[in-house]
Amino acid sequence: MMNQNIIIEMINDTVELYSVLSSEGCIRYISSNCVEYLGYRQEELIGNKLQDFIHTDDLFLLESYFYNDHLIYPCTFRFRHKNGSYTWLEVKIDFIHNSLKENEREVVVKFHSHQSEASLLNTETWNTTSSPLSIESCKDLNDAAQLVEHMPCPLLILVEGFIQYANVACLNLLGAKSLEDVHEKNIFQFVHPQHHVMFKKRIHQLHNGLTVGFSEQAWKRLDGEIIDVEIRTSFVTYKGRNAELVILNDLSSQKKFHTYLQKSRERYQRLIQNSIDTIAVIHKDKWVFMNESGIKLFGASDYTDVIGKNIYSFLNHEYHQKVKEKLNQVMNGQTEVVVTRQNWISSTKQIVFTEMVCIPTTYFDDPAVQIILRDLTERKKTEEMMLQSEKLSLVGQLAAGIAHEIRNPLTAIKGFLQLMKSEKNENSQYLEIVFSELNRMEIILSELLMLAKPQQSMFKKENIHNALTEVILLLETEAHLNNVLIEKHLYSECEHVYCDQNQLKQVFINLIKNAIEAMPKGGVISITTKTESDGVTIIIEDNGEGIPEEILKKIGQPFVTTKEKGTGLGLMITYKIIENHQGTIEVKSEKEKGTIFTIKLPFEMNEEKEEKKSS
Repeated sequence: MMNQNIIIEMINDTVELYSVLSSEGCIRYISSNCVEYLGYRQEELIGNKLQDFIHTDDLFLLESYFYNDHLIYPCTFRFRHKNGSYTWLEVKIDFIHNSLKENEREVVVKFHSHQSEASLLNTETWNTTSSPLSIESCKDLNDAAQLVEHMPCPLLILVEGFIQYANVACLNLLGAKSLEDVHEKNIFQFVHPQHHVMFKKRIHQLHNGLTVGFSEQAWKRLDGEIIDVEIRTSFVTYKGRNAELVILNDLSSQKKFHTYLQKSRERYQRLIQNSIDTIAVIHKDKWVFMNESGIKLFGASDYTDVIGKNIYSFLNHEYHQKVKEKLNQVMNGQTEVVVTRQNWISSTKQIVFTEMVCIPTTYFDDPAVQIILRDLTERKKTEEMMLQSEKLSLVGQLAAGIAHEIRNPLTAIKGFLQLMKSEKNENSQYLEIVFSELNRMEIILSELLMLAKPQQSMFKKENIHNALTEVILLLETEAHLNNVLIEKHLYSECEHVYCDQNQLKQVFINLIKNAIEAMPKGGVISITTKTESDGVTIIIEDNGEGIPEEILKKIGQPFVTTKEKGTGLGLMITYKIIENHQGTIEVKSEKEKGTIFTIKLPFEMNEEKEEKKSS
């Protein structure tokens, strides 16, 4: 039997630290007592990001907390002490908005650190009986000693790193059957090697009068099993010698459960982050969470471009009232699920069409709305393409009917002109011109029929200048009648292009006629050709009225035109012909300043290149 006396005094202390952070989390100021409680000097913290000192498991919570400036609830997280241990801090925040910089703000942070330390006084001897003892029966120091012996909290005493005492709970934790199994054994036999340096530093700080918080460490039992423990240490006197009281808390079950929760959370986060749909949380009209798909949907470069921002700054104005009503219905519990459609304006000023599902949730115990946004932009484009396809089908049917109706009288005209040609030879040169124009009309009708039934094109090497010159001669009279001057700037050594000349003539006729009609008060049409390394560029420019922006976006589609009685079919055919020639056509226009069409045609088409390779 061994008799010892021990008195334990528990000291509760609340520590407060103050800090100022930038909106990005950079520490701009922290109170000087950070040395005492966190181990860092002010200059070691100022200029660094708060996130760099936070336990990785708490980062997601803290970042989400700081993005919301309407929180009334504190947030608790672990801060890494300079000695490597972690200190639990409770934080409350407030915001200072910078009047000089509209979008910049500072965060005022108040940290609370609740610490508990134990110290031993006047230790002598106590009776180590094994009978349980209640607090009410503690009448003397022997009773207090028995209370410590049977405390559920593992406790041991060290002198110069060797175990002098361990209560029953500590023996069970270390896998010992009696005190003799651990007595006078070096504590580092139980502390995992990776924590030896940290443990030595804590003991050194303790003997130098510094406050030491708790630390999470891995220890090894006598049977070799690794356990996770939380330790608290305090300076004591034991049998007249300086000693350390170590209080242990078994975290193994908590760690296993925490690991399970962490893995579940990681799986959940991966599910959320990898979702092709946008998943987000709205709290008080602000985005407080959004997955990666949402960041891409809104064309943002980083989360900070969206998180914390008002949702209505992204939503098309015409949907503001509707979305506000739907969100209120969910927040007020009037309905559990709401599905609605709307469009948003991305950071790149693109219109994004979405379908939104709203369900109720909470954010730091405050009512919030979780939403799922499904991008309908591609579906919208597909629907428009289907609509355009239906229009083209209708145009094709109309074109076939019109072409056949016009060809009938043309046949009769050509027949009678043929008779006139055989009878009177003195006007044969005029008849030749008439026949030439009638033939061109038949070619135009064939192009119109191409909408209904594609015709086989006749491609061969042609000089692009010849086609342009013939079209200019044909339209010069009409241009003069409208007080329009056609200026030619044709490259003198323009090479031949593999093309269907009749189709290109139709393109030039459409563009030049449109330019003439765009200048009712007269003007200048400039036609320029350039030879590039891989083809020829034709530029047709006028100084007319220009094309409105809303029409410019849809140019080349059927029934899109600036003319009062126009159908838009001419430009649609023009675009189709250039596409068939594997070329490109671009248009630039400015109101009251004119329009520029730029056509690029390759010297050789892909089919021709393949034929040359095979030969």
